[in-house]
Amino acid sequence: MVGIMRMSEYEWRLLVLCVFWWAAAVSDLRSKMIPIYLPVFFFAAAVVTNVCLPTSIDPKQLWTGAVPGGLLLLLSFVLKGKIGEGDGICLLAGGIWTGISYILIILEGALVLVSLTGMILIAARRGKADERIPFLPFLAGSASMIFLRELAG
Repeated sequence: MVGIMRMSEYEWRLLVLCVFWWAAAVSDLRSKMIPIYLPVFFFAAAVVTNVCLPTSIDPKQLWTGAVPGGLLLLLSFVLKGKIGEGDGICLLAGGIWTGISYILIILEGALVLVSLTGMILIAARRGKADERIPFLPFLAGSASMIFLRELAG
């Protein structure tokens, strides 16, 4: 219990992000859809928290964290749903919550994990060209690894 009380602000933010993303990832894995209320609620909570509560994190760092998620959301519209809108909204909310530096590290890890999974599915001849792989579980897994690394020191 004492260890939890000594967590830094970034560690707390990563923990909350992991809990939110894993809750949404369960739905993404089951139905390949994310209920819209989850990312919208988390987005609103991130904005309100960043505006109303004092933080030791540079505000520009937090608000520029929305850029990767915004670009993924834009890409979802351009590609007409080949990339899920829910993934973009979740990444946008996560970026505002953690800031640009953490969200880019998390996104990089998730892209590596999903690429490896895709290659394994293709090698096992189980993957189809048009098969959709839920992306949010990879984001949640990457965020969890970053959180555990930060927690370990």
